[in-house]
Amino acid sequence: MAITVYWACLEEEWIKATEPEPVLKRFYSRNIKSKNFFDKSAINYCPVFNESLQNVYAIKSIYDYSFKIQGEECFSDKHDQNFFDKHIIARSIKEKFFSFKIKYVFFTEEDSLEINAYQHPIFEENEIAKRCMIIPGSFNIGKYFRNLEFAFILKKEFNEFIVKDEDVLYYLQFNTKEKINFKQFKMNNDLQEMIDSGRKANFFSNKKVKIQHFYDKFKGKKYILDKIKENLLD
Repeated sequence: MAITVYWACLEEEWIKATEPEPVLKRFYSRNIKSKNFFDKSAINYCPVFNESLQNVYAIKSIYDYSFKIQGEECFSDKHDQNFFDKHIIARSIKEKFFSFKIKYVFFTEEDSLEINAYQHPIFEENEIAKRCMIIPGSFNIGKYFRNLEFAFILKKEFNEFIVKDEDVLYYLQFNTKEKINFKQFKMNNDLQEMIDSGRKANFFSNKKVKIQHFYDKFKGKKYILDKIKENLLD
């Protein structure tokens, strides 16, 4: 049995986005494996390792970007101020806490499918893995329709954020043993309004609530799925 997961990149340049790539596939492309079970490099025979990366996928950047912290301000010589304002949230410059808003959304017809988002890309050799402490999060894409972004804290020895086009930002794990079948759709105004409505509703509460509260308040799953299916790209 396979589980269908609908996905979309919400950026204006969404056409550059690629389907999430299995991390195991990326790892074994490094040729750290052996046909000989008794070979010391034969990690491909290790069930603990392989099962730990089951349904873990790499999520990539579609931008080449960087910015520096200078005192109490941030500066970038790439793109313009409008790009910075749309894609960077300076949550605390003093603590070097930011969000880089490359928005993806994942949704499923299943009643329940938990994801672990924003896992550190431990097998990547890029500036994200080198410079960033990534803020993790989990939620259920069968019970809640919201986009992912990318929150991080720069490590103390760095004052510059750097990402290259197609660098892996983070890993995303689907908590199921079933095969994942991805189907891409194009975001439209109706679907964006459903995300925005949920976000605005959350702002009305100043209380610390559990994620179950948002699942209980979630409405419109059939409507969302109908709109997604009208906008499938393949």
